[in-house]
Amino acid sequence: MPAGLFLVPMILSMIVYTIAPDLMMTGGMVQSLFSGEGVGFIVAALTFYSGTNLNFKRLIRILKRHGVILVVKSAVSIAISILYIQLFGPSGILGMSALAFTVAISSVNPAVYMSTVEDYGTEDDASAYGLTGLLSIPLIPMVVFSLVASTESGGSVDWSPVITTLIPLIVGIILRNIDTDFAKVFTPGIGAILPLLGWNLGQGMNLVVALQSGVSGLLLTAIFLAINSYLFVLDNKIMKNDGVVGLALLNVAGVSTSIPPL
Repeated sequence: MPAGLFLVPMILSMIVYTIAPDLMMTGGMVQSLFSGEGVGFIVAALTFYSGTNLNFKRLIRILKRHGVILVVKSAVSIAISILYIQLFGPSGILGMSALAFTVAISSVNPAVYMSTVEDYGTEDDASAYGLTGLLSIPLIPMVVFSLVASTESGGSVDWSPVITTLIPLIVGIILRNIDTDFAKVFTPGIGAILPLLGWNLGQGMNLVVALQSGVSGLLLTAIFLAINSYLFVLDNKIMKNDGVVGLALLNVAGVSTSIPPL
């Protein structure tokens, strides 16, 4: 099953959470490892692990492909989100609020990306994991709403989410380039930790609530796929690559559900 290492544990976790949402809230190691509280640590660890697989020469090569795609994705997401807010206001249209639209349209799920390129991509594709993590944090939604607010009240953009995401990646890169043994130790941990991330993300996703979102949820999904399909065209047709990276970025991070409360 494509991306099954991540998706199967997540689906099972969603079923468990729907039936018994407090089952893992027992305290101790069970709660720390299986309740969803470990998402932040696991994502940070994956970012660090991927950094240890990245040498400086490869980073330059990765930026030529993955960097361009992610910059275009960010710019398009910001532009489309601001346009949506200007056209439909904060409440949006057809049950899709401006906040929900912005969070979804700008998101990328690093775990699904990693699982996909592990099966179908190259070593360089896997090494770009840390870069994709920049689109699973509140960065773009914060930029969008800060830009909208700044036109009225002089609000400024908070760049701290970018910095805190880049630090684990940079530390991993530095350690790997000092001693290649760091890559031998930590790179295998990427595959080992993905099932834990899938399970932790499932803790907090209620299947009944998801179904109750009804038409607006399905519509937002269709709009997301339609708009972001340009990523495959950019990767495959314009940049003349195999298109795996463009397709691997066509997903929304489970951790993005934490952005609206923020």
